[in-house]
Amino acid sequence: MPALLLTPHSSLPTPDSPQPCYHTGMKQQETTMTKAYATTAFLKAQGTQLETVFGWSQRQPHSIAAKSWLVALEIFVHEHDLASAYQRFQLVRSTPIPDSVISKLEQYQPFDRPQDLLILLQNQTLTILGNGFKSYIDQEGLIDLSPLSQESSQVLIQLFAHQTLEDDLDTIDSFESFQQLVDTLEQIGLLAPVVGSIDWGDFRRLAPLCHITGFTRGNPIDRYYLQKFVDEIREQVVGDVLEVGGVPKDREFYQFDRANSYRIMNLEAGAGVDLVGDVHDPNLVEPDSLDSLVIFNVLEHCYAPWIAVENIHRWLKPGGKCFCMVPNAQRLHDRPGDFWRPLPDGVNWLFRSFAQKQLYVYGNPLTVMASFHGIGYEELTPAELDAFHPDYPVSTCIVATK
Repeated sequence: MPALLLTPHSSLPTPDSPQPCYHTGMKQQETTMTKAYATTAFLKAQGTQLETVFGWSQRQPHSIAAKSWLVALEIFVHEHDLASAYQRFQLVRSTPIPDSVISKLEQYQPFDRPQDLLILLQNQTLTILGNGFKSYIDQEGLIDLSPLSQESSQVLIQLFAHQTLEDDLDTIDSFESFQQLVDTLEQIGLLAPVVGSIDWGDFRRLAPLCHITGFTRGNPIDRYYLQKFVDEIREQVVGDVLEVGGVPKDREFYQFDRANSYRIMNLEAGAGVDLVGDVHDPNLVEPDSLDSLVIFNVLEHCYAPWIAVENIHRWLKPGGKCFCMVPNAQRLHDRPGDFWRPLPDGVNWLFRSFAQKQLYVYGNPLTVMASFHGIGYEELTPAELDAFHPDYPVSTCIVATK
């Protein structure tokens, strides 16, 4: 079987990661104080550990580190104003769990196996999903603990009493420390603006910010990711090289200096074009004749990309490599046609005949939105561009070895 390596080049921001801030002074304080939050999370016990899972997501579970996290998440199920939530947090941290809460929770059968607990937290809802995620779909096996949670905000602490959590409640003893906790939970994705409170700003528009993918504002988002990919592969592009859909200056632009020869294939004749024809045509190139083949942002324009990839495999020498990039989040650009957006699984399938494959996937929710709106990558910070979320690819690249 061909080997597959998925290589995300960065991760979601961690609590310790520096985060960009575009507000200063009183404006930042006013924005913070008026922001309203709602919890959006699935919690899953795994033995003595507790994790948040992301439901039908390729994102890995994230450990719940401390009791303060549980208390804050439960409070924001019911309280959305930051100041009110802080007051409730201080009450919880100074109040023992009532015997009435403990006795009510003991009556439910699922709690005799706390390692099987899956909890849904959302606006005004704290629910046990008795049949796992299936319960979320068919709405069977649900146990609604929302009223009990509204009463005390200590349901989660009791439910997960056997899980290993840092007992840090006494350290969250100021509004500033509570705000830091909230910021951490928001960065992970467990708190979000309450429904109806999203500030759309410049994104509340029906036309993109740039109609040509970002060129009027700088450079498109995918160009940033292409450069990262080129930096990864530069030393591997060797020998007799063919670029499909490129231009003669690409060799110099990408600094593919290890190529012995560098030819360009394109649909139309032009200066520096060595082969005129369609990548769907297997007879354009001699079999087993190429050391490297470069094909960036072309397969989406192929009516049958699987045929194109079969031809690439045919043309490469044994051990030869194909270096490919396709867009996942980009507006239509029909030159001459725009047929596909192969996602990472699709790219893996297209190159299934190759002996080895290494995927490079880039993007996150912010850069997906920025790409569709035509925002230039210069308008985002490196940390924002490099953050990786497996469910939100902007570009997928592959190195496939015959």
